Amino acid sequence: MPRSQEVRKEQAKFLKTHPDPRPLNFFVEFRYRKRVSGYNDYSLCLNNALKAAPESEKLLNLRKKFNGTDYNNDWKQYEDWKENEKVNDKIKKRKRETHASFHKLLDDGIGGKSVHDQKRKQTNENPTSNTNYKENEDICIEDVDNNENEVGEFNKAIVDVLGNAIEYSELAEKICSIYAKQYSDGDLIDLRSCSSFFKILPKSIAKSYLSEMDTITESLIPDDVHQFLVKFFSQNISDNDWQTKVDDLRSSEQNYLITALVRILRRTLPQFVKAFSLGAQNPLQNIATIEQAHLNAFVHPCLDSALWNVAKIHYEYGEIPSKNHINKERADGVGFMTTADKFQIVYVEGSKPVAKQDKEIADAKKISRNLKNIFSKIVKEVIKNRRRLPKRLFIFGAQSFQLRLHLYYLDYCGNFRLNEVDNANLPRDFSEMQDFVYFYECILKWALLVQNVTKSFDDARSEKRPSRLSYANSLLQLDE
Repeated sequence: MPRSQEVRKEQAKFLKTHPDPRPLNFFVEFRYRKRVSGYNDYSLCLNNALKAAPESEKLLNLRKKFNGTDYNNDWKQYEDWKENEKVNDKIKKRKRETHASFHKLLDDGIGGKSVHDQKRKQTNENPTSNTNYKENEDICIEDVDNNENEVGEFNKAIVDVLGNAIEYSELAEKICSIYAKQYSDGDLIDLRSCSSFFKILPKSIAKSYLSEMDTITESLIPDDVHQFLVKFFSQNISDNDWQTKVDDLRSSEQNYLITALVRILRRTLPQFVKAFSLGAQNPLQNIATIEQAHLNAFVHPCLDSALWNVAKIHYEYGEIPSKNHINKERADGVGFMTTADKFQIVYVEGSKPVAKQDKEIADAKKISRNLKNIFSKIVKEVIKNRRRLPKRLFIFGAQSFQLRLHLYYLDYCGNFRLNEVDNANLPRDFSEMQDFVYFYECILKWALLVQNVTKSFDDARSEKRPSRLSYANSLLQLDE
């Protein structure tokens, strides 16, 4: 049996038989060197033990305390214990050195054979059980660390931003494991379908991930909203009648999302109708159209209207600097919460209709690094105010490249993860009116996810403040 399996069996036995199998005693027993590995191995073993004995009152109580705040300080206590052990070892070493020095003087004085050497010879010929235990213990420690290629790399990944163990899906486990092997020093799992990492994923994992994202995003658009869009944009009318149809748009239903959608269409669609009516001078088909004019006319108003009418996010655009950006970089668009928090949770970059491929790559990198920075700043701000983090913390990005809009969100699960909510082309003329169904649904999905996150912030404010111990532990984790 491989040594790693033996270690896992010993750890499982420890949880079942130890009188107090809390994380502190688990760390002491198996001599962990890294906090994240320790907590995640403990969580893994506890999950496996519960699968084997789901009715165990002892294990269920252990899981309840582990998920709460009872054991948040165990690693700090373990580090204190290790420091005490080092001090004790130094004292023992000094005693041994003094003892050896005395015997050397004694041996030199009587001219006989070293008593210390004689004892060492006896020990080597007849090793005691204590000596064997120490050697086995060292092997166990080494094997746990060396086994990180098999288990540890994954274990280090599946934690939250504060290093706390979290529940995760089997799919998340596989993706994190592959990423850890491919990019050992990386800190962003890029799950966009065009990314180099996504392209190396096994097909089965890639398909499962895309299916999981569909489950999250496609259910956001109710059937009545979809049918409303399909019916409106399928009208067989002349080009000149479209403006009238926009002016006549009303929401007769008591559906807040359709009401929001009507407001979005009345605010944004006239600009497209005007452009389509210009024929050869249509800016959406003009290679000379400059970036700012294109974004201000067709991209920013759609994002602005959707974010405000759905999620009450205040959106600003036009080379916006911010203290939340890396090196105070300027964004083409930014969005701020309007609740008590006022956090920036949206970052947007864009290009003109005709742009080089280098621009797409550069903007994607710029979006990623600033989303990470905004995420980290929000976490620090919340923790330092001794508040609870929202259960759903996403930061949202958008990239308009040429005539295609890509909408993202960034979260954290062991590493930062960049996920694409959806993408859609900007329609270019009246012949593509039906494509507005996909375009507006794409923006709605993104705005609805933003709404869910703002609600999660509100929910977190209504929760009890974290304990002082939990607060102190979180501050220490931020300092790391």
